[in-house]
Amino acid sequence: MRLFEPRTRRPGIILTPLIDILFLLIIFFVVSSRLADESGLTLRLPESGQAQSLERTPVVVQVGADETVQINGLPVPPERIEEALTELRASEAVDLLVLQVDHRVSHGRVVQLMDLAKAAGFLRVAFGTQPAPLTKER
Repeated sequence: MRLFEPRTRRPGIILTPLIDILFLLIIFFVVSSRLADESGLTLRLPESGQAQSLERTPVVVQVGADETVQINGLPVPPERIEEALTELRASEAVDLLVLQVDHRVSHGRVVQLMDLAKAAGFLRVAFGTQPAPLTKER
């Protein structure tokens, strides 16, 4: 004789571990997406009230405050800058080179880079700036 009837448990999904995993995935994707946007060099570009956006993608040369050089986001040693610019000019139909130079880099170094760009065959050289902050007029 049975005093109690055995209860049959219905199978169920425990939600607590699933929610924990979901939050961990969200945190992972948020952190990894922020890392993808960072540039290789930290530049403080000069400000300009007349900044314009470009219609075509130019070749971009970035020079950091410590005079490290990146061409289109790839680090280039100083002795290979002219060679790399010549290769890029030969392989791409763009004749525009944008120099994004930190404001602490010497004027002589900028002129030297402009000469290298001219020797590589770039017909137009532009300077990358950042827009000046808007001021309130009173």
